[in-house]
Amino acid sequence: MRRWIVGMLITLVVAVAGGALAWRLASPAVMPEPPVTERARAAAAVLADAHVYVDPSVDGVFTDQELARLEDAAAASDPQVFVVVWPDSDQAGYGFSRDVLRQIGAETGRPGVYLEVSPGEDVDSLDVGIEGEYFSVFGAVDGAWSSAAETARLLDEIAENDGREYTLGEDTGSDYWGGTGGTITAGLLIGGFSGICAGVLGLIGWALVRRRRAAA
Repeated sequence: MRRWIVGMLITLVVAVAGGALAWRLASPAVMPEPPVTERARAAAAVLADAHVYVDPSVDGVFTDQELARLEDAAAASDPQVFVVVWPDSDQAGYGFSRDVLRQIGAETGRPGVYLEVSPGEDVDSLDVGIEGEYFSVFGAVDGAWSSAAETARLLDEIAENDGREYTLGEDTGSDYWGGTGGTITAGLLIGGFSGICAGVLGLIGWALVRRRRAAA
């Protein structure tokens, strides 16, 4: 009887620990938001009333006609698109492109797709303030880079984005296990399985210790 009680206690403790571990793995860590960079503020100031921002350091890389086409297409798209054109930099105060795109979207308060375009480098994208069908832009244009090739590629991507189903607002819950319900289920399964294994091992260990003591 005593061994059964000990085994059940071990099973319960490990089950709780397993559930807590699953929840920890599935739930995003609560991290303080990094300070808004000057780059993000400058872009947001323009994108508050427009759909294309060009950093002064790359002014002239795209022609006025190309920028006008991008502006018209981005504004007409549903969800809307916001294009940020600037040179790639690892000294701009943020780690990843999506970090600064999220900052820009938060500053403008305008939901939609935010694109980072660095001439000659990979394009990146992020949905800000919306949840919808999967859409992602990443990578560089095929072949040698030119403003004409990049403009054509961006117009194609904007056209693909136009009309996709979406809702306003972002889901802050965990999708790793299929949401909160999935997280709880996963925690119970992982914890229960771990608890059973630990309980069996505990009972085997207890029996071995008892046998050694009896033989001594």
